[in-house]
Amino acid sequence: MKVLLVDDEPLARARLRRMIMGRPGIEIIGEAANTQEAEALLAGEPDLVLLDVAMPGESGIRFAERLREQPLPPAVIFTTAHPEHALDATQSAPAGFLVKPIEEQDLLTALDRARQRTRAQCEAESEPLLSVQIGRETLLLPVDALIAAIAEDKTTHLHFFDPSQPDTPRQAWIDESLKQLSARFESRLLRLHRSVLVNPRYLSGLLRTPDGQTQAKVQGIETTLPVSRRLRPKIKELLF
Repeated sequence: MKVLLVDDEPLARARLRRMIMGRPGIEIIGEAANTQEAEALLAGEPDLVLLDVAMPGESGIRFAERLREQPLPPAVIFTTAHPEHALDATQSAPAGFLVKPIEEQDLLTALDRARQRTRAQCEAESEPLLSVQIGRETLLLPVDALIAAIAEDKTTHLHFFDPSQPDTPRQAWIDESLKQLSARFESRLLRLHRSVLVNPRYLSGLLRTPDGQTQAKVQGIETTLPVSRRLRPKIKELLF
């Protein structure tokens, strides 16, 4: 995997280089202090660009958007000291998002994830991604990784599969409401209840409780989820 480092801070580039150099299957083809310099290095056909978000001149986000217009764009992992940029960055469909100071294990995990994606897949990937922050880790999830979203007070409880560990369900809490998630992912998420959205691919069955309520069984979630009486016929039709 050929990697291009783009950051206006020489020390930041040196730190990335130090953590990457010597790793099997990874070749650093160049470094750039801004997007103009980076563009001149694209002739080396990098598979991955480690790209700072905030730089003098053109931002990393804008440069990533332009990269996606190429016939075979490289994957992009954003690096930044400002995690609030994560939501804007997801619009460029990056392979990852790392918050400075970057820890070596976080970088290697992001590189492993990026290695699993071809450049053509990055170009074809147009669906929105969901940014999930867990401690220092920022995950960018495609809709297929989402299991369910449950409204809890003023937050949303998210169940999902980590793309790098597809058999391991994880949980996080995000600020986006169910209404916002439903709008972003359109028909890809199914409403079970006013407080529950679910990915239909993980819906495995329905059951009736002793008091006559309907509950849904969902892969990756130990407890059942409520189904509204109004929506039950639609859910049942999907399953049977």
